[in-house]
Amino acid sequence: MTREDGSAFPAAALMLPPGSIITRVGDTSVANFADIRAAFLEATAQAFAKGASAELPISMTLPIASAADASVSAQLKLSASDIRDLHSLTWVNPLSFASFDPMMTLLRAHSPFEAVAMGVSETRRVILMTYLTLVRLVQGSVEVKSLKGPVGIADIGTQVARTGLIQLLFFLAVISANLAVVNFLPLPIVDGGLFLMLLYEQIRGKPVPVAAQSALTLVGIGLIGALFLVVTFNDVMSLLH
Repeated sequence: MTREDGSAFPAAALMLPPGSIITRVGDTSVANFADIRAAFLEATAQAFAKGASAELPISMTLPIASAADASVSAQLKLSASDIRDLHSLTWVNPLSFASFDPMMTLLRAHSPFEAVAMGVSETRRVILMTYLTLVRLVQGSVEVKSLKGPVGIADIGTQVARTGLIQLLFFLAVISANLAVVNFLPLPIVDGGLFLMLLYEQIRGKPVPVAAQSALTLVGIGLIGALFLVVTFNDVMSLLH
């Protein structure tokens, strides 16, 4: 791939096969194009200010079968004009997001039966989205700081309440569905963990030993407590900023 003037892009010199994944730019780990762009901007900030060229170390994984040879490193050479082009690829919204009304969709049922069916469908959708968020949290595509605790929920609830009673009721319903999912996770301190203990008792014909129940409960309390502290800290820092 070349520019309009026929010159090659700097990445073309790396000769990467299709399916290669950039994992690190300099000392910064990257997971998507937004991370890569931010890392390039940070790594070339001084060169951009001086109008100079730069050479950046890039780490990648290649689409090959041997895991031992899949990770490679290379030096990406950027000229001063390349760096100027990189820093010019940006756009700042001149308007505040407060200038835009959120997009809203009206859901209206024409009978009580249709309303119940619509409620079941929306509840199912929210529950599936909650499970999907948990999966992406484990995969790392959703950051822990995106989770909200009591402080964050109260802050968002206050904002939602200003938009109207219907929106507030829907928000409370979403919170209830989320709590239902969390309550049924296989953690010792919630109903999901209790269900597993009852299942164990049904299969083995005897309950889980008291010592094991106490240990599992302490582990569950520790996990919930640690998560509570992390999300509360993130919520407070978000409010301060």
